[in-house]
Amino acid sequence: MSEIRKFTVEFLKVLADYTRLDILELLKDKNLNQEEIKKVLDKSQSTISQHLKTLTSINLIEFDTSKKKKYYKIKNQDILKLLSDINSFVIKINKEKIVDLRDLDVLDTLS
Repeated sequence: MSEIRKFTVEFLKVLADYTRLDILELLKDKNLNQEEIKKVLDKSQSTISQHLKTLTSINLIEFDTSKKKKYYKIKNQDILKLLSDINSFVIKINKEKIVDLRDLDVLDTLS
């Protein structure tokens, strides 16, 4: 396996987590400290800390230590474009399933 492929697999593994995607979504518009992220996501401090460390280790986010608390921010805004493209692609390849689910929801409300 090439080194690039190895890095790609590891990168995709990091993105394949609900909490980490939620953290990236939260940091899209503003910088937040760990406590603020914890409160919004309603997760334990240790869970949030672990996910922040993972995202930091692959250079997706960074933190500012100039204040009393660490404020996390997205390091490279290109990740937001990538996530948007992935979401669009997932919707496109699952369009039929999404329509079927929407139709089931409508049927459920009629029952």
